[in-house]
Amino acid sequence: MVMRRGSGSGGCLTLIALAAAVIAFGVPAAKVYLRAYEYEDAMRQVILYSKGEGDEGMQSRMRASADSIGELPDGAYDIKVLRRDGMIRLSATYTDTIMFPIVPRPVTHRFSVERPE
Repeated sequence: MVMRRGSGSGGCLTLIALAAAVIAFGVPAAKVYLRAYEYEDAMRQVILYSKGEGDEGMQSRMRASADSIGELPDGAYDIKVLRRDGMIRLSATYTDTIMFPIVPRPVTHRFSVERPE
């Protein structure tokens, strides 16, 4: 009997296994990086629309944004405001964990956004 192209099941199983691996490893990583993107976007919005607002006001607005994003580590609530040479800078650093199926992997995110005062 002659094997015709597509008649074997190895190619199909390989494709299914590859798709399952991409989903199993990609979805948890995508969640962590999406939250980081939302956090940085919130930081940009806070600094952009906080003209004339004090440091405590910017920090409280950023903490509220972090609450609305959800599932962020405690380090995300430690926002630093620095005013120097006519510039305002918001910065924060936190370590989030990608929950891979085999071994969790910590990822550290550093954010810094500034604008003229």
